Amino acid sequence: MKLKFSDNYNLFVIYLILNLSGYDDENNKKGMHPIRKKIRKNFLKYKKRYKELFGTMKGILKKIHSHNVVQIFLIKREGVRIIKKNYYRGFLKDLKRVEENLLAIKKFEKETNLKNFYQKQYLSHLKTIIESKKAQNRLKKSQKDIVDFVEAKIRWKISVVLNLLEAYWRGNCFFLSKGNALVVSGPDTKKINRYISWHNIAHETLHILIRYYIKKISEKRWNEIKDFIKKKVLDKDYKGGPSRFQLEETFVRAFTPLIMNENNPGYWNYLKNRFPLSEPIYKELKQKLVKGKVKFNRKIFEEILKKIEEL
Repeated sequence: MKLKFSDNYNLFVIYLILNLSGYDDENNKKGMHPIRKKIRKNFLKYKKRYKELFGTMKGILKKIHSHNVVQIFLIKREGVRIIKKNYYRGFLKDLKRVEENLLAIKKFEKETNLKNFYQKQYLSHLKTIIESKKAQNRLKKSQKDIVDFVEAKIRWKISVVLNLLEAYWRGNCFFLSKGNALVVSGPDTKKINRYISWHNIAHETLHILIRYYIKKISEKRWNEIKDFIKKKVLDKDYKGGPSRFQLEETFVRAFTPLIMNENNPGYWNYLKNRFPLSEPIYKELKQKLVKGKVKFNRKIFEEILKKIEEL
């Protein structure tokens, strides 16, 4: 597995469109990142001229999660050929609505000279953060910490993108093709972290690696555990979602503190009413895994599944 800082113009485009279409989510009590606020203000003058585009996208956001909108846009713009694979089946019903706006978005890009703005007004801020020696060294450490704990069956090349148009501390991962993915994180407020949420990077990378093991659960075994998982996940954002994603999120929330060498009681109290199985899974992982020696694998995964079913 290889983690590498990168920028992504297509990601910038879709997040700008989302920001101008009502995507106002923010986790920081002090408000949005200064660059996000500045860029939103800069493009406000186009809202009236592209009223139909932004209005349509606002309607789409009410029906489709922003993550899915971005994933669909990246699939189309990055020329991903695996849209018909099983993993993307859930996006197909939403694909057409997003596709219908691709020409309007192209027109918006051309009129605003967006590529030039991105290169001259955005990348300079981004590169100041991600090209620093401290950030590069910390990313190498993150990669080693993850690889020391997880047996990766696919040789992933993962582009890590700091997204200044996203809410603070919000992360996403996007699959592009077999062995290639994006890990995307909103900024952090701490200078000591180089304004990068390292917890997010570990969390989202784990999503990519753990999904392999979720997929390998046999259909018979899955039928035995899926109802149990659905009952145990209490988080309102995941409650109605697919049980496979519920299990994945539960494991990732348990695994990230081990990767990051964190064991904060406040973190587990926060998860009790959202993913109550995460803390027991963390305890099992900590007991079974030895950094650099005993890695997370299919056997350990199955053993932990059996253990949590007894709770």
